[in-house]
Amino acid sequence: MLALPCFLRAKYNRRSSTKQSMDGTVTDFTLPRPVQLQNLSSGFIGTLGCWIAGAGLTAAAIVFSVSGGLTTRLIGLAALFAGALICGVARTAPAQWKLRFTAVFVTLCMTLVLAEIVLRLVTRYPVSTENSVVPHSALGFVLNPEQTDVDTNGFRNVETATQAEIVAIGDSHTQGMNVAAAEAWPQLLGQQLKRSVYNMGIGEYGPLHYDVLISEALKLQPKHIVVGLSLGNDLGDIGRGIQQRHSEREIDNAFRHNLKFRTATGNAIHHLVKRSRIGRPAGFEIPHANSPTFVSDQRVRFLSADMDASDPRIAAALQQTIQILTSARQRCDAAGTKLIVLLIPTRESAYSHSPHSAVESWPNALKQMVQRETDVRVRLQAALQEQQIECVDLLPLLTAAVDSDTRVYAAHDEGHPIASGYQLYASAVAGAIRQ
Repeated sequence: MLALPCFLRAKYNRRSSTKQSMDGTVTDFTLPRPVQLQNLSSGFIGTLGCWIAGAGLTAAAIVFSVSGGLTTRLIGLAALFAGALICGVARTAPAQWKLRFTAVFVTLCMTLVLAEIVLRLVTRYPVSTENSVVPHSALGFVLNPEQTDVDTNGFRNVETATQAEIVAIGDSHTQGMNVAAAEAWPQLLGQQLKRSVYNMGIGEYGPLHYDVLISEALKLQPKHIVVGLSLGNDLGDIGRGIQQRHSEREIDNAFRHNLKFRTATGNAIHHLVKRSRIGRPAGFEIPHANSPTFVSDQRVRFLSADMDASDPRIAAALQQTIQILTSARQRCDAAGTKLIVLLIPTRESAYSHSPHSAVESWPNALKQMVQRETDVRVRLQAALQEQQIECVDLLPLLTAAVDSDTRVYAAHDEGHPIASGYQLYASAVAGAIRQ
């Protein structure tokens, strides 16, 4: 019986109180508060958790800072400071604070894991297959076949084809940047026509690549070959030529790249920042009643230079493009295949023909870019008509879509359409094939 009072005295402090009436009867009793004693197990868990968190941040800081630009090194410096702070907590802070830091660290890790699982289940991850390429002897580079939506040839298809009724050739617009592989226009074209379509589009390809791909496409014995010609940069791509690339060698920091493109959480954060005003570069907001959009100054300068037909380099590229397409038609005719050229306008050109875009308020550089594109389009259409090459111009269709309630372009600075835009690409090509 003496053990219980001793236990109570050890467990509780002496701030308990009682109230007695005049006759000695106890009328109130307050249970004493527990004494917050040092808990060895809690202290050990808190210390261990802090050391793990601090070491993890320090390791990440070192990996971030080993290579890369100023932004990468600043991120590494911030992570190193946070890691040092948590290590200091592990050495000097009371057990309660250590346990709290550990709880926050564990909660954060569990939240990230849960977010990764949910995002992979409910979103199109990865958003695109950008910047994941490997060298190729004839084409310079192809997509990395290790990706889930890339075939063994390095193109964005479910499986490698030995025969196809239609072959699509082009750059990132044909590859299907911004959307899942099934939402790229070649795949949508196959669904609409109920025919087999093989996608040979890869970002940064140009007419020199198309010339090589025509021969490869004819090996599949197609009835139609569709070349998606991007007016914005294909002429400039001729000047840049066929260059060998390898993503792993080009990445300034593989750790940062893997976080950004190979985790759903990092991929989502990257795109959110990219589309936010914080990550937005200098540029111009195109006003529009239904679908306003933003154009960066850098994009305008780049595309305008690639469409300047007064530049001898671009003028020569235009003539070479016409020669490549003429040769392609001759090879297709010899094989009994019909060649179709799909003219893909820039987003800015589609907006410029809309009466709701307030073109008069646009900067002169943007107006000049659109005018240069118009000149290139007119010359190409005249040359293709002369060579009896069927041409499908997407400009009227995309301009009408911009003015409708259907959004075909993202509101941030991105020249590629979203899924509804690629659906229009497919519909236009399907109409030409059905004729």
